Amino acid sequence: MTEPTFPDLVLQSITRHGVTPSRGYVTLGHYDALISHYPPEPERPFVVHWTRSDRDPADLFGELTAYLRTSGARSAEWWFRDDSTPLGLEELVLAAGAKTIEDQVCVARAVGDAPPSIAPGVQVTLVQDAEALDAVVDIGVEVFDNPQPDRAALLADVLDELERGAGAWVVGWVDGAPVGRARVGFEYGVAPLVGAAVLPHARRRGVYAAMLAARLDLASTARCHTAVTKARRTQSLPVLLREGFTPIGQERAHLLEIAP
Repeated sequence: MTEPTFPDLVLQSITRHGVTPSRGYVTLGHYDALISHYPPEPERPFVVHWTRSDRDPADLFGELTAYLRTSGARSAEWWFRDDSTPLGLEELVLAAGAKTIEDQVCVARAVGDAPPSIAPGVQVTLVQDAEALDAVVDIGVEVFDNPQPDRAALLADVLDELERGAGAWVVGWVDGAPVGRARVGFEYGVAPLVGAAVLPHARRRGVYAAMLAARLDLASTARCHTAVTKARRTQSLPVLLREGFTPIGQERAHLLEIAP
C-alpha cells in the first residue's frame, strides 16, 4: 500500500512549528541560529531552537558554543530536525558530550478521517475563561516544568487567538477535575497539535485521545485539511499511529554542558 503524501506546506509547518520561543522568552540574536533563555535562571538551559547555515559545521559549532558561554549559559538544549543545517553539526554536538533528552517523531493525517472515540467519564472543554486557563498553566508546570507566565496576559492572548480563529486550547477532565490540556493551531489549512499534557495519575484513561478528538473537530470546523504533531516514541506515538497518523520526519534534542 502506498503511504499518503502531504503537500510541502505540511512539511514546512511541522519543521517550523515549535521553533519560535513562547511569549515572554528572551531571544538572543544570531544570524545562523535562534537561541532563547527564559526564565533567566542560571541552572535553566539555554535553548537552540534551530540552526540554518551553509558554513563549515566545526566553525559554527565553535562560534555558537563561545556565544552561549559569553551569554552566561551553563548548558544548552540543542534541537535538530530533518531540515537542520549545516550537516555534521549534530554529530559535533554529540561528540562534545551532549546527552539526548528528546527523540520525537513528526506525524500527520487528514483532518476528515474518523476521530478517536472519547472514553466514558472523560470530558473536553474549550478554554474561554481564567479558571480553564489556570488548569492549562498548572498542568504545564507540573508535567513540563514550564515557567509561570503572566496569567492575565496569557488569557488575553488565548482569547484573542480564539476570536481570530488562529488557534484554541482545550482542557481534559476526569471525574470533574482538570487533568489534561492541549492546543490546536489553524495555519493555512494545516492544524499543528501541540502542548498536550496529562497529569500522571490520569494517564491511560483516554484523556489524550479525547483531547485529540476535540482538536481534530476544531480543525475541521476551521476548514483545515491536515493535522500535524510531534510525539515521543514511547508515549503518544502509539496512540497517534493507531488513529491514522503517518510519520513524516524526526527531531531530537541534546543537552550540552557549556564549559566555563
